[in-house]
Amino acid sequence: MKKVQVTIDEQTARLLESLAVPRAGNKSFVVREALQRMAEQEGFEGYLDWLEQQPRVRGSLERALADERAGRIQTHQQVLRGTRKTRRR
Repeated sequence: MKKVQVTIDEQTARLLESLAVPRAGNKSFVVREALQRMAEQEGFEGYLDWLEQQPRVRGSLERALADERAGRIQTHQQVLRGTRKTRRR
């Protein structure tokens, strides 16, 4: 293990304290977990950027946006209502 010293503002310090309480007060664990999750998020965002550049995906997204702009979409609630009606038959 390597010891690292950082400076944080009061609000972040309170947040760190509150997150550490249910983890036996282990602030180091909270920081390690937060950094790991941030790294995973960065990797996922990179994947999404790559995916968005793929021609077939890009075309699909553009068609979906055109459908949305033209009002050819249904809300989640509308779909659920339609599913319930179908089940009753």
